[in-house]
Amino acid sequence: MIIINIIKDFKSFLFGKKQYTFYFQTLTFGDSMLSLWFFFLQLFGLNPAKKSRELFLDEVYKLFKFKNGFLFGSARSSLFALLKALNYDEGSEVLVTGFTCEVVPNAVINAGYIPIYVDINPVNYCMNSRTAEKLITERTKAIIIQHTFGIPAQIDELIAIAKRHDLYIIEDCAVSLGSKYKDQLTGTFGDASIFSFELSKTITSCWGGMLLLNTNKNFIVEKMIEFYKKVPEQKRIDKLKTLFQLGISGILYRPRIYLLGKYIVAIFFKLRIFSFSTSLKEKKGGLTTNYLVKLSFGQAKIIHRQFLRLNEIIESNNFIKNKYLNELSNQINKDFIKIVSAKDVSLIRFPVLVDNRNKINELFKSNNIELGLWFTAPLSSPTVDYDLFQYIKGSCVNSERICDSVINIPLINSDKPIKILKEK
Repeated sequence: MIIINIIKDFKSFLFGKKQYTFYFQTLTFGDSMLSLWFFFLQLFGLNPAKKSRELFLDEVYKLFKFKNGFLFGSARSSLFALLKALNYDEGSEVLVTGFTCEVVPNAVINAGYIPIYVDINPVNYCMNSRTAEKLITERTKAIIIQHTFGIPAQIDELIAIAKRHDLYIIEDCAVSLGSKYKDQLTGTFGDASIFSFELSKTITSCWGGMLLLNTNKNFIVEKMIEFYKKVPEQKRIDKLKTLFQLGISGILYRPRIYLLGKYIVAIFFKLRIFSFSTSLKEKKGGLTTNYLVKLSFGQAKIIHRQFLRLNEIIESNNFIKNKYLNELSNQINKDFIKIVSAKDVSLIRFPVLVDNRNKINELFKSNNIELGLWFTAPLSSPTVDYDLFQYIKGSCVNSERICDSVINIPLINSDKPIKILKEK
C-alpha cells in the first residue's frame, strides 16, 4: 500500500497541478529536482547559477526597499558577522529574548559580548518590553528583537526603549519572513535584520541566512561590505552535502512518501550524510570551521525560486492559520487569538499550550506528522548547558513556565492536527 501511495504521489508531481508541501515548509518537486541537478553539476566540478545571489537580492530589495543585503551560510553566522562588524568593546551587553535557540547567544558570546536574557510576554512569546528596559545598563549596546513563530514583537514599545537608550536594533526575523506589524514588514523597523533559510523556515535552501541593513541608518554599511569581502565561499564538500540534503528532503518529507521516507532520513542522519541544524560544537559553545561562509550560488537559485512564490506561501499559511484559530478557539488564549488573527501576521508554526505534551507528540508521530518541540527550554532544549551560554535558571520565569507545555504544529492543510488536539 505504501509503494502504491508513493507511485501515485510521484505521478501527481509529474502530471498533476496540485502542489505538495513537506511538513516543515514549502519546497516544490521542481525545487527538489533542481537542487539535485546542481548537486550533480557540483559533483563534476561545475559551479551553477553564478549570478543567483545578485538576482535573489534584487528581488529582496524590491520588497524591503533596502539596498544592502548579505547572504550567509546561516542566520546565526549573519548575526555573528554583524556583531563583529559593529566592533563594540569586549564585554558589551546585548539584550536577547529568553525564549530562543542557543545559537543566538552563541553568536553573541563568540563575537565577544554578553547576552542579557529578557523574559517573554506569555501571550505572544516575544520579548517583554517592560522587563527589557529594566535590564539596560551603561554597557548595553544592542537589542535583538525576535519575532517568535512569525508573531511580531511589541515593536512600538521596544523600538522606543532602544531609541531612548541609543541601542542598535537588530530584528531576528528567522521565522517571520512576510509577517507585518501595522502594515509594515518585520525586518524594516530596526537598524538591521536577520533571516533564516534553514529547512524548517518559510523558504529554505537547507541551510542559509541573510542580513539586511537599513540604509537610512548606514554607519555600519561600509564596515559590513569590507567584512563580507573576507567571508569565504563554502567548501565543495559542504556545497555537495547541502544540495543533496535539500533535494532529497524535499522529496522524502512529503506526506505520502514520509511513511517510508522518515526511515531513509534517519539512516542519512546516522551516516552523517545529513547534518543537524545545530552542530555538537555549537551546542558546546563553539563555532564550526564552516560556520562563517557565504550562501552558495546553487542555494541562492533555489531560495530565489521560492521567494518569487512568497505571496502564495503566505496566503496558504494564513488560510491554515485561520482554520486552526477557528477550530481550536476553545483551547487557546483569547488575547493570542486577537493578536494572531490579524491578516498580516504570517505564522510559520502554530503554537499551542498543552498539559500532556509527550502523549500528544506520540499521537502526532503515529499519524506521521512531525510535531514541533522547538522550545522545551528557554534556550531551545533542556539538554543545553546554561552555564555555557550565561543563562541563569529562574531569570525568565514566564519563558520557563511556557517551555513546560508549548508545542507547535506545522501548517498543513489536513484535519489531523485539529482532530488530535480536540481529542487529546
